[in-house]
Amino acid sequence: MSDPMYVYVAGPLSELPPQYLANVARMTKMSRSLAEAGYITINPAADMLEGLSSPAPWSLSLYQSRSMGLLRLLEGRRGALYVVNYWHADGRLSAGVTAEIAEAKRLCIPTVWTREDLDELRDARP
Repeated sequence: MSDPMYVYVAGPLSELPPQYLANVARMTKMSRSLAEAGYITINPAADMLEGLSSPAPWSLSLYQSRSMGLLRLLEGRRGALYVVNYWHADGRLSAGVTAEIAEAKRLCIPTVWTREDLDELRDARP
């Protein structure tokens, strides 16, 4: 049996509530689909539950540092950064996703943009 393939699911999350919820839904749907296909997923959108569990809000910087820390768990492991979406609804590039891509590059974690590319990466490695 081969080593598990870890996947960090990336997408914009710092948006107004309607778009934020749409982004959470998109990332969670992909995370679930990948998990059902045998990938071990890290979904930073699951932080929404942390936000709902307390009346005291976390700062954006805490959410972002936590997500970056989760991405760093992939360093040296068989894994990838999977970018579900790179843009906000108004067409701006996501600064958070941009930072995640840069960090993945620094850590030599492959970045993929499609499910097909992710599957190819998984199948090419032992």
